[in-house]
Amino acid sequence: MLFLNRRIFKLFFFIIFCFLLPLYFFHVSTRPPLALYDQLFATETELSKNLIHNERGNRYVKFRQLQGAGFNNQAQEILMYHHLALETNRIYVYQPMIWRPRGEKATIPLSGFLLGATKGTVSETVFDEICPSEEVVHVDLQVDHMDRWNNALEILNKKERCIVVDDWLLNWDYLSSPGIHTIWDSYRKYLKNHFKWSESIQAIFDRAAAKLRLSYRPDLSPGGERYMAIHLRRGDFEDHCKYLAQSKEGFTTWATLPLLRSSVLPLSLDPDNSTSVIEHCYPTLHRILDAISHQARDRPTLRTLHVLHDGAWDHPTVYLQYYKLAAALTNADWARREGWKSGPMLRVTHSAEVPIGWHERDWSVCVDVELGRRAEVFIGNGYSSLSTQIVALRLADGGKEEDITFL
Repeated sequence: MLFLNRRIFKLFFFIIFCFLLPLYFFHVSTRPPLALYDQLFATETELSKNLIHNERGNRYVKFRQLQGAGFNNQAQEILMYHHLALETNRIYVYQPMIWRPRGEKATIPLSGFLLGATKGTVSETVFDEICPSEEVVHVDLQVDHMDRWNNALEILNKKERCIVVDDWLLNWDYLSSPGIHTIWDSYRKYLKNHFKWSESIQAIFDRAAAKLRLSYRPDLSPGGERYMAIHLRRGDFEDHCKYLAQSKEGFTTWATLPLLRSSVLPLSLDPDNSTSVIEHCYPTLHRILDAISHQARDRPTLRTLHVLHDGAWDHPTVYLQYYKLAAALTNADWARREGWKSGPMLRVTHSAEVPIGWHERDWSVCVDVELGRRAEVFIGNGYSSLSTQIVALRLADGGKEEDITFL
């Protein structure tokens, strides 16, 4: 009996060990690069102090910033605020991003992600030094959606040296309204001239393109293949889409641009029809395949697809949908029925295959954006900030509307 109890005891601890070991490695691998972040924070402060001590007569603006939302929701706001500051000849006072992918509300250095927005700007860590409280003017910028940007330009062009914007200028209603269209021409130029990823993100992207053999520059990666990218937004998006259908919401930000109306896969979106909203926001596998066929039929040499998706341990069904999609696209009979004269997809890669190393997971969503940006064709979701961010960057790079499809 004693021998049996010892065997049970050992077996119990072996099972516990086998269970805890993967959890430990998952915890370690998903930890952020804290030492690098601390270094970047210190560098941001040092560079900001050098700037304010060597410059005279500057005017500054600090905005109320979205906190804790998804990366691309925060990124699009930060980029537009930086653009607004430049348009009014003010120095943008940037703040850390608020990160929650690890289930915590953590601050992360902006220069570790959107490096371009930290060039010629100052960190909020030096704001009190350059703008004592008695010199700060607090303003509200919200007006009618159509005039909000122009109103902000007018206020920020005034002589006050230090301005803090107290209200949330770029709220959801404004970002989905026609008012945002007035920004596009100047914002497109801003992205072309000022957008830049951090070195960490660029390095992971180059590594991913090489491993997956995805060619975005034939002259730099001759062994790679031209590819199409599609953003498969699933996970927790289903409930969000149901909410959008009930509230009769249309596409967001740059997906609403008139120049992209022909990029929407028929039937066109009708926000007043809840069925139409669901069809575009949470498309069926059949509709996703239609969108890929729409682009692939006339592109016989484009037979590699990369799928951007949000599959995770808490969203396992995303992988099932990906495998169904890949099985159909690589099926010769299906491709022939769809009119693909040069055959089916030869390779289908996806986000889980991107070589993300230990302590690099914070950057995975940024690498997804860059993979979508550099694809020859991009198929996205007009309700997703990730898709619309990719589209904005593609157009800023000189990309063509016909190379974009919204589901």
